[in-house]
Amino acid sequence: MKPTLLIFMFSALMLWAPCLAANPNTIQDQLNGTWSGGWIPEGGGRDAMTIELRYDASGKLGGRFVTPTSMNFTKATFNARTRSLLLEAADPASGKQYKLNAKLEGTEIKGTVAVDNQGGKVDLIKWTYVPRIG
Repeated sequence: MKPTLLIFMFSALMLWAPCLAANPNTIQDQLNGTWSGGWIPEGGGRDAMTIELRYDASGKLGGRFVTPTSMNFTKATFNARTRSLLLEAADPASGKQYKLNAKLEGTEIKGTVAVDNQGGKVDLIKWTYVPRIG
């Protein structure tokens, strides 16, 4: 009887662990901020990329691309369980469609980005220190 009870308690703990780990405040702290780095288009040279992410208390993710073109996200999702991030935006001036599909790994975002039909790898790092000006 005792081993059965231990197995049951261990199983219950394993089922609840992901729910406890997906604390919204922790996700907010991990996502919110400015992320910079670059992307390398297939067959091209490295290009700078910066994004700003905002994850509010209600669980809504928003933000914008700062560079290469300033534009707000039209779609932004984050899956806390898989650490997957999907961001989409459209450049109003050129009509180009941007789509970033990546994984959050600590203070890094690694994955792919597509600009219209051109794809490439993206590597972004979160700004953890912002110097005081003045």
